[in-house]
Amino acid sequence: MQTKTIWLRFFLILGITALAISAKHSTKNAGSASELKGKIYSLVLFITDQQDSWTKDEKLLMLEKQNQAQEWLVEQARRYNVDLSFECSGQFGFEEDISLDFVERGTASGRESVDWVSKILYKSGYQSTQDLVKWVKDNTECDQIQVIIFTKGKGNGYAMAYANNMSREKYFVEGTMLYEKYNNGSDKPPASIAHELLHLYGASDLYKTFRQSAEKEKIARQKYPNSIMLKVSYDINELEIDNFTAWAIGWHTEHEPIFDFLAAE
Repeated sequence: MQTKTIWLRFFLILGITALAISAKHSTKNAGSASELKGKIYSLVLFITDQQDSWTKDEKLLMLEKQNQAQEWLVEQARRYNVDLSFECSGQFGFEEDISLDFVERGTASGRESVDWVSKILYKSGYQSTQDLVKWVKDNTECDQIQVIIFTKGKGNGYAMAYANNMSREKYFVEGTMLYEKYNNGSDKPPASIAHELLHLYGASDLYKTFRQSAEKEKIARQKYPNSIMLKVSYDINELEIDNFTAWAIGWHTEHEPIFDFLAAE
């Protein structure tokens, strides 16, 4: 594939949006994906809504993209002298799809359901989301838990983060809803996976969305033109985690006044 960078307002063109609760890391650090540092446990779920089925090759491709996204995050963390690794992982639905009667297709509206993690964990046999938390604690050395839901078909991906005023049982285990392809049929690059994962740890979009203004996007383009929270590329190495995003996810504590301006409303 020819390398190309796609500048976009995600929700209009490729439809990457997120429902991250806050970009201020002082108010994040609440759910299962509280800090993007240390050892991260990734649970991958492959789901369908009976309209189509995953093939094994398609699933392997998505896992490879996830791996590329995570490797890039580790490399970016090194730039900020942060230790990060994705040493543990689990899967449900690889041998046989997790089939649901209905799977919502993200529309970038900000009104999407954000309880898919708990719904699918129950479908996979967990009696409680806290059972997963306990299992990871008892059986791994991982510090954080993130869930990646790969959904067959098209849709606007989004992140499902937790805040203290939300139901702990439904929302504490945080995850991303990622579709196989964008709404226009384009393949999903590793950069979009990394983008959504960053939302779980406190990152804000830097393009115009239902939560961000055009004015903020303009400033972000001037200050952080290669930020992964502003644009996406089929070559993830053209992108970076900008200084504001690094602060938002807790990679450094050197606050700048512009950070408060850029934070999602």
